Amino acid sequence: MVKIPETMFKYCPKCGTHKTMKVKQEKTARRKSGMSATARKEKIRRRGYGNLGKYSKRPVTQTKMASKTSKKVDLRLSCPDCGKKWVLSYPRTKRVEMVK
Repeated sequence: MVKIPETMFKYCPKCGTHKTMKVKQEKTARRKSGMSATARKEKIRRRGYGNLGKYSKRPVTQTKMASKTSKKVDLRLSCPDCGKKWVLSYPRTKRVEMVK
């Protein structure tokens, strides 16, 4: 379990100074906008005829693939002065707890 503080002393890229930022846990799904780069490439390659390279093979079955046991943690930081918000990614953890 990882304990993350509710406030962090971090650098604000907009102000150019270090400040105490508010930290909030962000949902990972919100970061994804549309398709991933490989999904876009696959969609383009699927059009028309001809050799599709690595996309011509059948997908690997679920029995051969091992699923991850944890998710990456995304933290949303917000600057108190300028109001700039950005996402900071934390490594994989099973449980996260916000502490004061």
